[in-house]
Amino acid sequence: MTELPFQQPRTLNVRQNRALALAAVFQATQLTHMTALTGRQSIGDSGNFYLERLIRASLNIRPSNNQSGQTLDFFSQLADISLGLKTLENSITHPFTTSPKSRLPKMSNAKLPMSYAMALLQLEKKVYSNPQFVEIIEQSQQKILKQLSFFDNNYLHPSILANLAQTYVDTAGQINPRIMVRGNAEAFKDSAHTNRIRASLFTGLQMAHLWRQLGGSSWAMIFSKRKLLQDIQDLARLQYQVV
Repeated sequence: MTELPFQQPRTLNVRQNRALALAAVFQATQLTHMTALTGRQSIGDSGNFYLERLIRASLNIRPSNNQSGQTLDFFSQLADISLGLKTLENSITHPFTTSPKSRLPKMSNAKLPMSYAMALLQLEKKVYSNPQFVEIIEQSQQKILKQLSFFDNNYLHPSILANLAQTYVDTAGQINPRIMVRGNAEAFKDSAHTNRIRASLFTGLQMAHLWRQLGGSSWAMIFSKRKLLQDIQDLARLQYQVV
């Protein structure tokens, strides 16, 4: 038998879409953790790949209800959220091994990414219940989408990351308790480093909003871990066909 890339997955069911959106939240917090712990350069090309995919999606997730019920409408393929799927499952039980390891950066302890993710799920409700914050997000999205044309659609350009970071500061960053990111104290003195961390958190906030739009509930997530784990493993298997 040989494994072939599963380029275009079938339409996902409601639970799978919800699980995938939640995995995207965990992808954002894993990138936040990795960047804070070891520096913005150390996440490598794979980390940049996953962050770029999150930024693309976060700029298209609107505060009002999105027309689509498909998480993959905001991504090109399931592989765009491989890191998130792995992080989410690792937070529940142990890493799965059905996806290729080549694109996945080395995983670290899941405790902090999990705590950041849970905090973002709570912050999302507070941010999106505030009309002023919603307006800030909408205006920022439009501004950044226009800026991209000046930066050759480089979603990781320092100016794009700085604007995403500022959007996070102006919204979720105004709400207590704030997320306290643990990491390298010296690195936090570098504005480019902190911008990348806050930009990652902003994408997590947006993914949390998508998850909520798809019917996500913190209580349901806590009390349905077995179902969630099954959905994660099904999504992981969907990335590759065995023929």
